[in-house]
Order: sequence, then structure tokens, then C-alpha cells
Amino acid sequence: MAEQEKADATERNNLSVVDRVLIEFIDAVAAEDGFSEISARLKHAILDARDFSEAALERALFGVEQ
Repeated sequence: MAEQEKADATERNNLSVVDRVLIEFIDAVAAEDGFSEISARLKHAILDARDFSEAALERALFGVEQ
């Protein structure tokens, strides 16, 4: 295993179970063709900004500004 992969694994183990589930979900979305922009917006809204509001999730999923 490469050093970066080890560091990533260690970092993920230090996260809460909820954060790990959300990361796995966002990674799964990113793996689908055509969904990389949505996954980046989801990551920002959910993991970075910690904004779970309906408006933030709508912006993340549909790219709609309100």
C-alpha cells in the first residue's frame, strides 16, 4: 500500500462513523459517469461546510442557486 493510501486510511479511521458513511456515499456518486461535479458539490456542502439544509442539498444535487 502506498504511503498516501495509508495516510488516507488512517485519517478515515479517525472520523466518525457518519462521516465515513458520507464519504463512501460521495465516493460512490463520484464513481458514476457524469456525476463528478455533483459529488464535488456534495462534498463541499456536507463534509466541508456541514450544511445539511434543504437549500444546500438542492444546490449540491441540482446545481441550482437560490
